[in-house]
Amino acid sequence: MMKKKGILNAQLLGELAKLRHTDKLVICDAGYPIPKDGNVVDVSLTEGVPSFEQTLRAVVNEMVLEEYVAFRVMQEKNPDCYRLVTELFRNQKSAFVTMPEFLELAKDAKLFIRTGELRPASNLLLVSASGTAPAVEKYNVVMP
Repeated sequence: MMKKKGILNAQLLGELAKLRHTDKLVICDAGYPIPKDGNVVDVSLTEGVPSFEQTLRAVVNEMVLEEYVAFRVMQEKNPDCYRLVTELFRNQKSAFVTMPEFLELAKDAKLFIRTGELRPASNLLLVSASGTAPAVEKYNVVMP
């Protein structure tokens, strides 16, 4: 059966479906140092394709997320990404940390989605929410 909309990449869709409440995933740029044993779905094609925003759009339209963590320097080094993330995730818990702190937090991520993004600080750790109705109502985000 062919899906009508949403993520078409079978590997990515399957990995997202495995995530449960409080599981972590990382949307990362092309240069992110993914741990050797990290579960990676590499969707990168060429420079900037897909972009951080395109990948984030696909993920948030498939999942409910209760928390995010980003690089502290995102606001300065990548203001467009910072604006997108902070406007999109209004009800989610958030943290902005140093790169070493981010790398440490990401060590136990169940999934890394590598994009073609090359802009600095285009990395975001996301925490999956419960699929219960109250969580969906509180945390649901849809990007057109």
